[in-house]
Amino acid sequence: MNHRLLSVAAIVLAGFLGWGRAALADDPASAPAATTQPPDKSQYTLFNPTPVGQLRDMDTDRPNVTNTPHTIDAGHLQIETGVVDYAWYRNRVAGQSLREDDLGLGQFNFRLGVLNNLELNAVVDSYENVRSRDESTGTSVHARSLGDTVAGGKLNLWGDDGGDDVWATALAIQPQFKFGTAGGNVGNGRFECAVAAPFLMNLPAGFHLGLQTGVSHERNSNNTGDVTGLENSISIDRVVWGNLDVYLEYASEVTTEKHVEAEQTVDIGGTCSLTDNIVLDTGVNLGLNKASNNVEVLAGISVRF
Repeated sequence: MNHRLLSVAAIVLAGFLGWGRAALADDPASAPAATTQPPDKSQYTLFNPTPVGQLRDMDTDRPNVTNTPHTIDAGHLQIETGVVDYAWYRNRVAGQSLREDDLGLGQFNFRLGVLNNLELNAVVDSYENVRSRDESTGTSVHARSLGDTVAGGKLNLWGDDGGDDVWATALAIQPQFKFGTAGGNVGNGRFECAVAAPFLMNLPAGFHLGLQTGVSHERNSNNTGDVTGLENSISIDRVVWGNLDVYLEYASEVTTEKHVEAEQTVDIGGTCSLTDNIVLDTGVNLGLNKASNNVEVLAGISVRF
């Protein structure tokens, strides 16, 4: 199974990059150009909003793991909604047969621009439905609850208004704090925290390279102690037709917990801008090992005010 997924990902990536090389050869706009000077918007704040005519292009932190380093313009609100998120897990090993289905509905990420390079955010999971069963013993668990709540923010260090110049970069620091509001068997009921550093580089031929590394303080798999987690992801995307932006991503998460494999996925999906302020998204995450969900499917909509 893992070899098949890796082969599919390799074929898709090879086609993606091959298309980019052809586009680069034919596209004069991909030649090096003078760097565009970003506008000075430092005077805008939550109480002195950025004018509509000076808003940067809408960018979202979903559906992929690699977040954008761009913040919400000062005085504006962006609501990123995960309409549906379904994860499917099956594991048959050593005479055991484990299965789990996790359905999430109505995840809302409220992102508020406070300064030109600073935003605050709050994430609320409206509904989580978890079914797990050990078919070898007949033991099963079914739980429904409000999900966990996350609050934090993002500080852009550079490149918020860097535009589309080739090789332009952007970097941000993104701390997040999780509060255990989910019910038993849905969440672990504990406080956890993480900080990530999303990075973006504009590549030739309209491609974008996203990198993100992060460290977390979280509970172990048995909820008996704390461990340190390390998350890394790499994503490449390109607008392929009209307003349709397609991405391919590899993401992993490992902790200091002993005898626990790192979670690894290959993620494919895209976003489509309906207007300057409305974006639809969808994605499929494919697990590469027994520590990861076999398949996760998600879809959502984001709106900027």
